[in-house]
Amino acid sequence: MSVRAPRVPLFLRSFLLQAGFSGERLQGLGFAWSIDPALRAAYARDPEGLACARARHLAAFNVQPHAVGVPLGIASQLEILSAAGDASAAARAVRLKSALGAALSGAADAFFWGSLRPLAGALAACIATVGFVAGLGHAIPAGVVLGLAVFNGPALAARWRGLGLGLSGGESAAAAVAGLPVQRWIRAARLAAAVFVFAAAVAALGLPFVHRVGAAAAFAVGAGLSRFVGGPLRLAAAAGLLGLAASAAGWG
Repeated sequence: MSVRAPRVPLFLRSFLLQAGFSGERLQGLGFAWSIDPALRAAYARDPEGLACARARHLAAFNVQPHAVGVPLGIASQLEILSAAGDASAAARAVRLKSALGAALSGAADAFFWGSLRPLAGALAACIATVGFVAGLGHAIPAGVVLGLAVFNGPALAARWRGLGLGLSGGESAAAAVAGLPVQRWIRAARLAAAVFVFAAAVAALGLPFVHRVGAAAAFAVGAGLSRFVGGPLRLAAAAGLLGLAASAAGWG
């Protein structure tokens, strides 16, 4: 009977990838926890092999959390091959997951943190501002919900589908991921974020003066906090401060 890695437990456990993060092993402990259902399925009749597999996946590992699905799926599939007698599969699992972690992190950081997150925030601000100016009820909660959906929908899909791709395609999944048009997605998300920010700024001109000042101040303070962690929101902080000054001067 062929062994199959349990996709749902792997998916759910992957959300604890950052648990036990340390400077020495990075996400190693979280990855070992995430892959354990696949290891237990693969080495169900080999306790010694299971212990060795658990030990090797405690090694240092790091990846953008939403991109963990592919290396997790590939490593799981290779461990199943190792338990079935492929002498080199275990070593390939360790090497490939490490290489994928490094390769995926740059593009995934740029997409999720540098593009999709600003897009979600810009959409939330736009929906809330336009709805509030138009007198629609629950405009601010609606903006928050839509913003969360815009970010978490793709993030969850990437984790789930990446895991499925790794489990079904094995090592060939790495080439499939390399062919994704990530740079095009990044450019589109950043352009959309700029459009939503502009739309929110235009809509905000219809707010009473006191609301414009309060909104600009809140935006500037919130974005300004990003200076402690860096990132592109520094530009947003500057824009917010300019908006606050303009509103205080009575412009618009």
